[in-house]
Amino acid sequence: MMTEMIYMFHGYTSFGTDHWFPWLEREVEQKLKIPFKKLNFPDSNHPDVQAWDQYCDRTIEAKDGMTLIGHSLGCIQVLHYLAKQDVKNVNVLLVSGFDEPIWTLPELDSFTEHPVDYTQILPKINQVTVISALNDPSVPYPYTLTLARHLHAKFVLMPTGHHFTDNGKDKQLPIAFKELKTLLD
Repeated sequence: MMTEMIYMFHGYTSFGTDHWFPWLEREVEQKLKIPFKKLNFPDSNHPDVQAWDQYCDRTIEAKDGMTLIGHSLGCIQVLHYLAKQDVKNVNVLLVSGFDEPIWTLPELDSFTEHPVDYTQILPKINQVTVISALNDPSVPYPYTLTLARHLHAKFVLMPTGHHFTDNGKDKQLPIAFKELKTLLD
């Protein structure tokens, strides 16, 4: 089933123009001919759950068959969004995500204050893949593995990559494009 639109949810202290997001947008639009929208959440240096939820409600056109990509804090935001929407057959790609309080980033605990209700989310998902790196210092991979298990997702553990935000080395993420293509096939 072909997706009509792909939405990219960035993470904490990031913007849609950071990291590998613009590269993935170009790859998707040029090679897959699918519109790709990079979100820009309000005040990503001091993220607020309600402000991010409201931004999603205003910015995303909820449609069956859409594709949602999240990075880091953007992953839990994807889940918040999915829980609230009446959609089905959604493809999901999550990179370096978490769904519980994380000791490395206690300032983000408000996003995990209420446990994710997977009974609300799982029926809406067509396919889901979760990617992490063995050497991620920001979101240690066991957190991302737990997220993948909760979603019954394919889990891809890269031997290196840190948080996929290394300055200068993070401008492309071929594994994300490869896994996205697999989700969309």
